[in-house]
Amino acid sequence: MITVFTPTFNRAYTLPKLYESLKKQSNMKFQWLIIDDGSSDNTEKLIQNYIKENKIEIIYKKISNGGKMRAINKGVEISQKDLFFIVDSDDYLDSNAIEKIINVYKNLPKEFAGMVFRKKNIELEKDLTMFPKAIIDSTPIEIFYNKKILGDKAEIFKTSILREKKFVFPEIKGEKFIPEGLIWNRIGKKYNLRYINEIIYYFQYIPDGYTKNFNRLIKENPQGFKLYYKEMLTYPIPLYNKVKFLLRYIESYIFLFLKKRS
Repeated sequence: MITVFTPTFNRAYTLPKLYESLKKQSNMKFQWLIIDDGSSDNTEKLIQNYIKENKIEIIYKKISNGGKMRAINKGVEISQKDLFFIVDSDDYLDSNAIEKIINVYKNLPKEFAGMVFRKKNIELEKDLTMFPKAIIDSTPIEIFYNKKILGDKAEIFKTSILREKKFVFPEIKGEKFIPEGLIWNRIGKKYNLRYINEIIYYFQYIPDGYTKNFNRLIKENPQGFKLYYKEMLTYPIPLYNKVKFLLRYIESYIFLFLKKRS
């Protein structure tokens, strides 16, 4: 039914927390698909030990280091399930997460691309991700910029949708990262998503994570960010955000110029 997909790079020290949460699921109709993006720590040994335990279904594949987006593309390619749920290597799930996803999927309209649940930042006492209703049928742009429902969210997509050519992450030579919103927003232009006002996913921002290293990311991946910001300027979003994205677009263009000169 569900592929819980984890791209990982040198995160053997965080994976046990996720693994423990997967073993505690109330519904075990899922496979844990791990794409190891060229780790040099003991990730492979750790996962092989998990496989030997035979507590959950695990598929492990190690590839040469190419970044999260290439790992996602590979995961979608080899996934064997209907739904694709990206869970990062430093996060973990509520014990009823899989069961809740399956229950929503049973009544999900066929023309929808998937569903979205809430995430909880465990470092914050106040929850800033409440939805105004139990269920909202909408799109990422509408939810974030018009309905003002901010914060990270847990997206679960139909695997068949992610295999559509226009929804495959661009793989740019010499770069390893593109904001996931590039593809999620593209999906929202064609399909609706069902937003569920329930927390199933827990996270925190760690020092070596993407969120806390934004400036380095944009410098190292200017083409990917340039593409993302260029597309964001085409959406019906508030003027303030358009100006912000225009400045980011110019910034990524400058970093691209400097990178080519170096």
